[in-house]
Amino acid sequence: MNKRKLVVTLIYVSLAVAVFLTAFESNAVGAMVGESAPLFTLKDLDGNEVSLSSFKGKPVLLNFWATWCYFCKKERKELDALYKAYNDKDLVIIAVALDKSKKVVENFMKVHPADYIVLTDTKMTSAAMYGVRGYPNTFLIDREGVIKYKIPGYRKWSSNISMSIIDKLIK
Repeated sequence: MNKRKLVVTLIYVSLAVAVFLTAFESNAVGAMVGESAPLFTLKDLDGNEVSLSSFKGKPVLLNFWATWCYFCKKERKELDALYKAYNDKDLVIIAVALDKSKKVVENFMKVHPADYIVLTDTKMTSAAMYGVRGYPNTFLIDREGVIKYKIPGYRKWSSNISMSIIDKLIK
């Protein structure tokens, strides 16, 4: 019986390690730091098409999120403050909502409006291009369209470290 428990335990540990390594592996598929940012065109909440390529020459913070995600909601306030602090310095903030329904995003934004660009991607094609596996997930793209940073998870954008990274990006 002890031998059987040991084998079962080893199997579970092996599976847990495999899941852990898969979840935190480098982006084998999708956009990588140092590469050109994949270009996409999506619609904003008014139905206007917005292309990432139209912001070439400007630094871009590209944030993937969902309305149901706790840390995404928490990060909205941080992005609002960042927008106010850096809007006059050419920083473009684009938040791509990955909810399955545009209506859900519209309703969320009525309660939690944003001054920065909010796009919807109900098919998650842009997320796939960037290899997004969790939310929130942020990419910082320089003026030449090259990904300089990939930041998975919630970020306190008002922190000194975050603002230092943004300052380097906008130079």
